[in-house]
Amino acid sequence: MVKRVGKAAAFLAKLAVTAGLVWWVVSSVSWHDYVVDRDGRRLRVLDQGSGQVLTALPGREAAWHPAAEFRTAGGLVVHPGMSRVLGRIRPGFFILAACILAGQLTLMGVRWWYLMRRESLGVGLWAAIRLMYVGHFFNFFLPGATGGDVIRAYLVTRRTRGRTVAVATVLLDRFVGLAGMAALAGVMALATWRSPQTHRAAGAIIATLAIVIVAGLVLFSRRIGRLAGLDRLIARLPKAENFRLAIATLQHLPRCPRDAAVVAAMTLGVHLLLASGIACLGLALKLPTAISLYFLFVPVIYIIAAIPVSIGGLGLVEGMYVLFFAGGAGTDSSALLALALLARLTPMLLSLPGLVFWLVEKGPKAQASSGETA
Repeated sequence: MVKRVGKAAAFLAKLAVTAGLVWWVVSSVSWHDYVVDRDGRRLRVLDQGSGQVLTALPGREAAWHPAAEFRTAGGLVVHPGMSRVLGRIRPGFFILAACILAGQLTLMGVRWWYLMRRESLGVGLWAAIRLMYVGHFFNFFLPGATGGDVIRAYLVTRRTRGRTVAVATVLLDRFVGLAGMAALAGVMALATWRSPQTHRAAGAIIATLAIVIVAGLVLFSRRIGRLAGLDRLIARLPKAENFRLAIATLQHLPRCPRDAAVVAAMTLGVHLLLASGIACLGLALKLPTAISLYFLFVPVIYIIAAIPVSIGGLGLVEGMYVLFFAGGAGTDSSALLALALLARLTPMLLSLPGLVFWLVEKGPKAQASSGETA
């Protein structure tokens, strides 16, 4: 009874956080073009001419005003609304972004298959890719960005007798992915350190990297893990043996140079494809953001999104896009929210095959066939 009450309270807390984040994001954007007056009020733009802007307050007649009367932000006097941003999307870049993001998701499946192949689990490449799509689909509908991992772990255990090891590979795949994101973000932070946007987000970036680095040291080093009490912490977790196996495999990976190199290369490829796909979405929206900043901010955003503080990361991811990418010349919160929405909706559409694969997997217990063995 107490456990049920605790779960309900946790869900209600996430629901409240989600609602607050969504309200914060939505309140920062406008559907129509607008200007900001000296008092900080947003005025809807009805028309604009040479140095003049036609605006109106609710309940008042429209009037022309000199553009110099309004605040400038990011080099803009008239800020584009969501409708204009989405209306100017370039289909070619959007299609390219969709193809890149589909390749990223498929490569994630290939990496997971490689990790399972090392453990001789007998799950084939195509099966691993299908299950990755299923997990990706449920990431959008379960709390945080890791809910789909639970579904993946459940389904893979139906295909192999090594159930504990199979679940451990799901955890290992997640650890490797987060470590890869942190590494890419760290390198790009150094490469773009002179950028004002990097400086403005430096606190969040450094804190995120520090947490991931400390966690990596605890997980990779047996000695540091013992000093940090990792064994005692794992003993308190449900299915503790799965975590022990995942960490043991993670610690052993650097001792196998070939496997470590292959996994590292695929992980780098996964995150480069993700950042490249989001950058193409930015190009589709004609955002003037420097391409290098996508390779810095996107990994940090999705590391933070892995924290299950809102339902499906809703509001959290969008808020991070607006927070991190704001401040560049020609950027506006409406345009950045449009980018964040496309960054959510495009992978969501690409994950729809996962629903089909899920419905198939819910049938009779799947058996690893000869065509699916590694």
